[in-house]
Amino acid sequence: MPIISDVLRSVTSRVSFRPSPTLIDRGFGLIYDVGRDITWLKDANYPKTIGRTNDGQMTWNQAMAWVASLSYRGIRGWRLPSALNHDGSGPCLGHNCSDSEIGHLFLVVRMVDTGVQFTNFQNSAKYWNSTEASPAEAYGWDFFGMRQGTLPKNPSTDSLPGLSTLTGPILAWPVHNGDVSAEILQRIFTFGINSRATVSRVGAQT
Repeated sequence: MPIISDVLRSVTSRVSFRPSPTLIDRGFGLIYDVGRDITWLKDANYPKTIGRTNDGQMTWNQAMAWVASLSYRGIRGWRLPSALNHDGSGPCLGHNCSDSEIGHLFLVVRMVDTGVQFTNFQNSAKYWNSTEASPAEAYGWDFFGMRQGTLPKNPSTDSLPGLSTLTGPILAWPVHNGDVSAEILQRIFTFGINSRATVSRVGAQT
């Protein structure tokens, strides 16, 4: 059963055989960033996977609303990543923005920890941040140029300055504070793998 394999992966991931791992695959489609204490979905284009949109693209307002309503395996409280630095300053603009959440993930963590793989990742894509730049613009991350900048909240109808001068889809990648896999494990150990509460909530991805 898929749930059993996820349970085994999640449990064994808590007994590390590597010194100070920076990214941990917790099973259940969840990747834990140890340094920032946040959990990423392993699927980097989850809206497309579940058929929310044909290609995963959304405006900033659509992405913010979708991620706020997301229930992934019974877990709520998801958000878009922050463009701010870890200490709350910023946001940084341009290249070398390694202290935002996406910047930290790819310019710091992924440079030293390549053992964990994400799915449906597109290196030509841009990703929305939750941080607003103005009433008409929000911050985003461009993987083609490895830089952070601003985008119109509705790029399909607004002019395309900044990051949008480059090609590539604009996607939404949910992140959650803390190590949320522990909540899933607790539910499974409390109710049992085959219980209705476990199957209906742990197996639900909307």
